[in-house]
Amino acid sequence: MLDLENIPYNEVNGMINEFNGRNEEYVDIVFRILDNIDEQLKSKNFKIRGLEWNKYNEWRLLLPFVMKSINYPVFSNRFINSCRESYEHYLDSMENSEIELKSAEFGISITYDREINQFKVPIFEFTKYCSRISGFEYRLTFQSFYGGDVIIGKNAVIKMLREYFAVQLREETSAIDPDRARELFLPFSDRIEEIRSILKEQSKSTDLGGVDSSCFPPCIIHFLNDIKGGVNLPHLARFTVVSFLNNIGMNEQGIIESFGTVPDFSKKVTEYQVRHIIGEISGTKYSPPKCVTLRSNHLCYWDNDELCHKEFMTHPLTYYKMKKKAKK
Repeated sequence: MLDLENIPYNEVNGMINEFNGRNEEYVDIVFRILDNIDEQLKSKNFKIRGLEWNKYNEWRLLLPFVMKSINYPVFSNRFINSCRESYEHYLDSMENSEIELKSAEFGISITYDREINQFKVPIFEFTKYCSRISGFEYRLTFQSFYGGDVIIGKNAVIKMLREYFAVQLREETSAIDPDRARELFLPFSDRIEEIRSILKEQSKSTDLGGVDSSCFPPCIIHFLNDIKGGVNLPHLARFTVVSFLNNIGMNEQGIIESFGTVPDFSKKVTEYQVRHIIGEISGTKYSPPKCVTLRSNHLCYWDNDELCHKEFMTHPLTYYKMKKKAKK
């Protein structure tokens, strides 16, 4: 992990630049990262290839620098999610004792209890990382407890470590100065500019049909950015996006097209789901969930948004209407 207070620009410079005694193994790692990015953009294949997790420390330092040299936040989010899924598969191949050691490396207090073949996790650690995982089975209410710890199985621990990995990678990428990153990666500038050109072409905005996106609440902005970045949304998040866009006036085709960048996109399936939610099939025009429902499912992204924190703000549609009214 990077020290966010002391970004190791000089260390990375020495690893990859020819006149600083660069290591060809590290140069090869950079090329493999760029190859993965290139493949994702051209083939829409969201699998990570060629980054051996047993050589984690050799390339882990370089990855956030490569992404920041490209400096497309939406794509960085998509690529980090791809790395996250690949890392989850790697963890799944580990023995329970190895997972315990990996947790310790990350500084997370997780203990494997051999007698019950389960893991013990402090409540604080559990809520901190499982809040990012979709599904009721990862909510604290549904867990077993022993001596102040949450008792969970291997699958839940793996998902916790997966989320920790993704959070750290995002924070590190965000902390790096993009100009210094581009300077470090001048030897790879042709490849990086090629990737940036593809991203510029692919980042053309979806026509919102007269809808004012500047008035969207933070949750909807977050969901749409994830969609644009090729992230598969949880079911409730998809439902929220469709019902929200429909209620503020976006047409059916515009809603369907907004999901076109997700990895598992199927026009036929998406059309059916959208038509059901907007009432063409079900006969019922659904409204988005209330804010309290989104918060209870860890799908609220209000952060420091002042309007979100007002006591009367209880619904995404209320947020949109108030923002639009204030602009008139």
